[in-house]
Amino acid sequence: MGVYTVYDYHLTIHILGGSADLEEALCQVPLPEQTFCHITRFPAAEGEWTACDVLIVNLPDGEALNLLPRIPEKIQLVLCVGQQELAAIPTGRPYADFWVRPIPAFFPAFRFEKLLGDLRTQRDGYIAQSCLDTVIDSIPDLVWFKDVRGSHEKVNEAFCRAVGKTKENIRGRGHYYIWDMTPKDYAAGEYVCLESEEEVIRKKQTCLFDEKVLSKHGMRQFKTAKSPVFDEAGQIIGTLGVARDVTDLGNISTELEILLRSMPFGILIEDDEGHIIKVNEKLLEYFQIFRDQIEGRPYDQWKKELLRNKVQSDEDREIVVSKTVGGANKIFKFHEDTIFDIFHDPVGRVCILRDVTIERALRERIIRNSNTDFLTGLYNRRYFYRYVSKNRGTQRVSLIYLDLDYFKQINDAHGHGTGDEALALAARLLKEGFPNEFIARLGGDEFLILLLGPWELAELKNRTEQMLHRMREAFQDDPRMDTLSASAGIAQSDDPNEEIDAVIQRSDAALYAAKKHGRACCFLEADERLQKGQMR
Repeated sequence: MGVYTVYDYHLTIHILGGSADLEEALCQVPLPEQTFCHITRFPAAEGEWTACDVLIVNLPDGEALNLLPRIPEKIQLVLCVGQQELAAIPTGRPYADFWVRPIPAFFPAFRFEKLLGDLRTQRDGYIAQSCLDTVIDSIPDLVWFKDVRGSHEKVNEAFCRAVGKTKENIRGRGHYYIWDMTPKDYAAGEYVCLESEEEVIRKKQTCLFDEKVLSKHGMRQFKTAKSPVFDEAGQIIGTLGVARDVTDLGNISTELEILLRSMPFGILIEDDEGHIIKVNEKLLEYFQIFRDQIEGRPYDQWKKELLRNKVQSDEDREIVVSKTVGGANKIFKFHEDTIFDIFHDPVGRVCILRDVTIERALRERIIRNSNTDFLTGLYNRRYFYRYVSKNRGTQRVSLIYLDLDYFKQINDAHGHGTGDEALALAARLLKEGFPNEFIARLGGDEFLILLLGPWELAELKNRTEQMLHRMREAFQDDPRMDTLSASAGIAQSDDPNEEIDAVIQRSDAALYAAKKHGRACCFLEADERLQKGQMR
């Protein structure tokens, strides 16, 4: 039994009616990462066809519409209907998609892939939301998210206890209702909560405040960190606040210690003489050092050593640095602010370091997954066009178009699992044969090798034939694949204005000639023209 993670997504998909061709087409659709599908076709409305997550109804229109009341609304429903019957579909229940008959061969795969992507996104959103709720409810400090109007959109349990209200009562409500005060009471007191929100939005950065609030437990003093929250366009959509009740703290030193210790990022403080006087545990953890190795050192000396490995400066002016710690490369965001005394004279600096190693790795992984084929690890068709557009320039373009011979028979005889193994093996051999070139899986058992620069056709044909020979030997080592081989066609262009699709078509024609010649061989486009001349 496999080991599942919280991000694994298992979908049961039923097809009601239609032919087996639709089921076979959907089984070929690449799945989003960590998504698993079990697809079953029911020839008629019999059996446990409603026990699924996604239901594709491909019955005659009248019969399909009569079944709608029997389909639970929690099921993601796809209706296959004729163009004339679209207007007759009843409203009042959600539909995942409509596929208009007659359905083109490529259409269900395209729409099905989009549906799976949407469901995966919904699932990831739910998991992310659940994780966020769990994290903030585990924090003993008050945590809240406000929109730019000041309405509370999310709070944690500690916040609810402080104000004596439930999350349902708090959501969408403003400061006065939550803290049971009037604007007049607020104006008469020493409260700064609303003004501090405005300051955070104005400065567009994290700010620390001392705030007084009249709570259910009397007047309380909070040490509060508030940060702006940005959308994907860089616009502020609200603020995040974290408040610690410091009412009972005996002195400012203890208050500072607790604040530094609770921060989820590294903090370092410099005094007015330029020495490091305090660091928190998170910073020591980041660099795997002891307190006496850093406290007392000149701040500028330490900063120079750190910034020696500067990677870039972000739009928000935070510096990104790379540093090897304990044999592993770490990425940190470095932010520095001046500390002022009550007379606004500078008395030191505070440095904040945030470990973004995992964040950067996840971002790179997302980009890599969007550009590659899940099964083989090769680049996908979409990224092929993007790569050519960016890198072609005026260079000579050479294309090797390759597919597997008798691949369908392997799927039919031994199942798609064996077919997937064959594709993965072919991809590995392609990378071994052309380790420094751009290789893409176009779909199914079709592959494309792109070479930019002064390659000669004779050399390409020789290397391709060697690779085809290695493929044939590798397939024969497995009794399930011993009928497999591969054929290839090669085309070349020195015209930078020739569309890449035209070069692909010529390489495909050369591949077709190789297939007709007996398979398991490679043809140049010149060979392909020669074959046509001989056939005439």
